[in-house]
Amino acid sequence: MTRKTIGIMAGALIVLCAGAYLGLKFYIEKDAQGRILDWANQTGRISEISYQSLDVGLFSKTIQVSQVSIRIKDVNSPVAVDRLILHAFDIKNEIPSFMHVEIQGIHISPDNSLMRGMSPVLAQLGYADIAANVEYAYIYEPIKKDMEIQQLRIDISDMGKVEISARINNLDLATLKAVPDNPLSLIALIPVVAISGIMLDYQDNSLTQRLIELGARQSGQRSEQFVSAITEQLNSEIQRQTQPAVKDMLLAFQKFIVKPGHIQVAVSPTRPVPLLTLLMEKDPNEIIRVLNVSVNYQELKK
Repeated sequence: MTRKTIGIMAGALIVLCAGAYLGLKFYIEKDAQGRILDWANQTGRISEISYQSLDVGLFSKTIQVSQVSIRIKDVNSPVAVDRLILHAFDIKNEIPSFMHVEIQGIHISPDNSLMRGMSPVLAQLGYADIAANVEYAYIYEPIKKDMEIQQLRIDISDMGKVEISARINNLDLATLKAVPDNPLSLIALIPVVAISGIMLDYQDNSLTQRLIELGARQSGQRSEQFVSAITEQLNSEIQRQTQPAVKDMLLAFQKFIVKPGHIQVAVSPTRPVPLLTLLMEKDPNEIIRVLNVSVNYQELKK
């Protein structure tokens, strides 16, 4: 075999490989575009989504779109998003059995109708432009109607960050999705839903201090006086309490008010607790006992 023949064969092989790669890339990007639309349709609120760039992991199949514009039904202007990442999304079922989505850099203008009622309060708190990041991941078992919220994270710059995980039983997502068309279905849905566990983790940035300052201004007090009044009320309640768990919870909240930082609330009942049980119970202390609520406070690390 001559050198010329080898060169021709090598060139042909390179062309074939390049063609195969481009063909695969085209197929994957087309599939990714379809998945983005499927996700938008699944929300039930998004009427239009557009973006400037799309990137897909050839092996991970993670879909990432940048400079996104999202139009929401009955909202006057679009929501701008820096980056939308679909890590995992079940497109085979009408009610997805799993989903993991990350939305980075959510920008909503103050005149957007989504902010109606909130913009004046945010202005009083000293916030102008709000930028948020949201990430959520869940697994749903449609036969047992059990949902595990693996992560729900909301991070708002210069406010704080909240992370939630939960285990929910008897949650009929199909019925829940139909609620806008049939609001009465909530009457049958809510009572049977049960809570197996919830973990809420909040790390404050500046929101609590701003709320304290706003409350102080509205009551004609200094911030120190306003905080002192709250802590005195909590002290009175702590002294009246006979349940150690409730007393510990109030002490944790008191520390948080005095020095906002990191607070964690855990709900860990010995068995699933139906919402109907909580709705029927009139004693807040008994609800705390049944849910086995605990609160832990930590100062922010500098």
